Amino acid sequence: MTYPQDLMEQTPRWDNSYPIWFYRNRPANASKDANILYLHWHEHFEIIDMQYGKALFLINSQPYEVEAGDLLFVPSGALHVGYSTANEEMEYVAIVFNAALLRIVPPDPVYERHILPFLDGRAHLPVKLLANDELAAPYRNLIRESTTEFEQKQPAYELVIKHNFHLLFTRLSRQFLGDKFAAKPAPKRHSESFKPLIQYLESHITEPLTVEKAARMVNLNPYHFCKTFKRLTGRTFIDYINWLRIQEADRLLRETEWTVSEISERIGCGNANYFTKLYKKYKQYPPSEARRRLFSP
Repeated sequence: MTYPQDLMEQTPRWDNSYPIWFYRNRPANASKDANILYLHWHEHFEIIDMQYGKALFLINSQPYEVEAGDLLFVPSGALHVGYSTANEEMEYVAIVFNAALLRIVPPDPVYERHILPFLDGRAHLPVKLLANDELAAPYRNLIRESTTEFEQKQPAYELVIKHNFHLLFTRLSRQFLGDKFAAKPAPKRHSESFKPLIQYLESHITEPLTVEKAARMVNLNPYHFCKTFKRLTGRTFIDYINWLRIQEADRLLRETEWTVSEISERIGCGNANYFTKLYKKYKQYPPSEARRRLFSP
């Protein structure tokens, strides 16, 4: 189903290398029937972890009453809204993340069999897991540990969160993935032919490569190439190339004394102003800040 664009929530200001954000919500007006989550949708996945209080969330028009300890899994593209159902304080954590957080490139057959079906829409998680469901306890523990990591931001917290979400979806797969996916390998869907292309992109980041030329390298027309590339990597073709370039630029900023202009040329951006804008888009701070962060406490 397609929902109106004016209800579409914009992408959070996350680091595109770790596309996940945690929102701790304590509605000031939590009286009965008060709106606690505005009506919206987004292309990302969302998990709602109810901390305390009681609420009603409608996800694609289906009602789900929740209380402390309950978990909701909001599918990508689902229209959702929330209301308080009691005159008491409440709190919930909304975790928004992009499928790219869990992508493995080059594709891994075990990953394609057990996790990819949830990300590309072939398989679906149950929307609600109850607090008193013993089987849900490990999922809740991983989610809450990740929330704490995000809020405290200890060194390498991003890796802990990414590890936890891979483990979370692996365990969810064990319990909820249908036999038709788990019992046999996922169809190749061009993944093998894309491996040489990914390797080529990683070793030729400075060279311009059009969508049309890349599509010919894997024997697809541009339309199907773009759809398949995003399914496999979680990014559009242009976004993936830019992401590779910024990763290399970040390394050069930290390991060399080259100027921003020199690094811009080195990674194939050319224009230093465009490079600065692109770097800030992916890292949320300008390239000049990268070196200051390297030497700051």
